[in-house]
Amino acid sequence: MNYALIKRYCDGSATLAWLTLGEVGVWIIVMVLTLLGKMAHFYVPIAEWLTLPSYFPLFLTRPWTLLTYMAVHFDVLHMLFNVLWLYWFGRILLNTLSDRHLLLAFVGGGLVGGMLFLASAALGYGSGWLCGCSAAVISVMCVAAIRLPDHRLNLFLIGGVKLKWVAVVCCLLTFVGGGGNQAAHIGGLIWGVAVGLMLREGIDPSKWIPSIAIKKPKSPASRRPDVMVRVLKQRQTDMDRLDSLLDKIKLSGYESLSKKERKELNELSQKLSNKK
Repeated sequence: MNYALIKRYCDGSATLAWLTLGEVGVWIIVMVLTLLGKMAHFYVPIAEWLTLPSYFPLFLTRPWTLLTYMAVHFDVLHMLFNVLWLYWFGRILLNTLSDRHLLLAFVGGGLVGGMLFLASAALGYGSGWLCGCSAAVISVMCVAAIRLPDHRLNLFLIGGVKLKWVAVVCCLLTFVGGGGNQAAHIGGLIWGVAVGLMLREGIDPSKWIPSIAIKKPKSPASRRPDVMVRVLKQRQTDMDRLDSLLDKIKLSGYESLSKKERKELNELSQKLSNKK
């Protein structure tokens, strides 16, 4: 797979590109191993080692499955719809938020969904194994819908529909026939709504994620008073411009922004988030 091409289609988001590649790549590996195992008459225990078991004592011996279950799909349609929803709603989320927010929504939704699945199974409301990133994708969808509820999507044979109504219908479709996985879906929904509401109130939970980037020590020149003043002035200019774009969205909707303004909004959001 061409990572650079996928990243370009993901509006330059490394997080969205890696999440998409990961979901598709793991599905391919699982299918190949399963096929080779059948041809060689050898059982490959993928489900037991990567998916999340409902039996809590078994989970305690395989705690990593609380993360790995999100990357495992055994059905092509299951994988395809999850990846498409992740791509569509992830791009919308990144219009006003950063890669760190996307990662928080996805991983957090998956973790909360997995924990709620374990809790419901312990109470007798679920069994078997949990796989797929549906809970994580629902979380991303909820954050995007709360962030930009009036963003309009042009749906085939339907026309323009506001994002908030698309999210409601998608959630309903996900819950219909979800079986024991409904607890996980509810967990993803709860996390996504919580993150979206916190962001709307000015609380940024993405700060909880520690930065893994290695920061280079600043050169003496960057600590000079004149340089610091120039940097602070530029930051204030960027913040003022971002506020004006957000005010325009609040008054006239996201659709009122030009293509150039949308790109500028995304760049300013990521630029200021990375400086926090």
